[in-house]
Amino acid sequence: MTLTQTAVLVKRAITISIIILVIGIVSFISYRIWYAYYLSNLPPVEEKPDTKFGLLPLPNFSSSAVSTSNFSYSLDTITGGLPKVGVDPGFEKIIKVYFVTQTFATLLSPDKSTDLAQKFDISTPPEIINETKYNFKDKDKTLSVNLDNGNFSYTKQASVSGILKPDEDQKIVADFQQTLSNLGILKEDLKNGRNKIIFLKEPQTIQISLWPEAIDKKPIFTADFNKSLITATVLGNADNLENYLSLTFTYYPIDTSTFATYSLKTAEVAFEDLKNGKGTVVVEPEKPQVSITSVSLGYYLSENYSPYLQPIYVFEGPSFVSYVTAINEQFQAQAN
Repeated sequence: MTLTQTAVLVKRAITISIIILVIGIVSFISYRIWYAYYLSNLPPVEEKPDTKFGLLPLPNFSSSAVSTSNFSYSLDTITGGLPKVGVDPGFEKIIKVYFVTQTFATLLSPDKSTDLAQKFDISTPPEIINETKYNFKDKDKTLSVNLDNGNFSYTKQASVSGILKPDEDQKIVADFQQTLSNLGILKEDLKNGRNKIIFLKEPQTIQISLWPEAIDKKPIFTADFNKSLITATVLGNADNLENYLSLTFTYYPIDTSTFATYSLKTAEVAFEDLKNGKGTVVVEPEKPQVSITSVSLGYYLSENYSPYLQPIYVFEGPSFVSYVTAINEQFQAQAN
């Protein structure tokens, strides 16, 4: 083979190599463009609930004197309808159920209850009701303590001395929080939760309630819509423990790091449950015709310990509030 023939073959090889390279690059780019288009047009992957807690017990709603089926309902929300699950903000198809920590008495629990009694200026020894319940009584004061969880109820007979001007709401709440802090029981999630102040019929007497802060932007609700599990009745100002006529502290730690996910029932299904008597009436209206002006989601915290913090639908209207469980029925253990 001559040099000329060799040169021709080399040129042909180079040309063919360049053509193959160009075709390869174009093909690769075309594939990447097609694959990106393919991925962008794939239907979204449907998230599945993990249901790690298994069947959930029904929320421990307080028994209502009347059934939700006793009323007729009209929808008078801003939109004229119900929120759309998976569409409207705050109404996710998959929702979290959180674990609620249960605590038990320790060898130090009796001493802690005695220390708490002394902070209420009760110096008498406790009456031991059982292994986990101590009662303290001194003159006009009574304190009942649960040794398992430290929850307690305190009452004192009223004694009015002069006319007191009530503080502003913000100061009342701040003073109540400071009182809890002085008692050594103010929890972090009580600092930013919602609160409610009600001026009672008794002169100079107010009721203060604190709820734990919202979880996933969903507020915590309790059996009494207007009264939390952490509440006090105060005669006068809330900055002096001697002014407290009652103080109830029922607190269950919510472990926000331990949760399972479940599918949320639609608002339409929840509304049907309401009409069929599967909800609980929290605020009872005077008339049988109820106008529903607001539908929201929240979490329900029971007065009695329950291992799970579950979501609920909250139906509200003038002089009316009702709760309906928000977990799909197939994941809810039915009562016997």
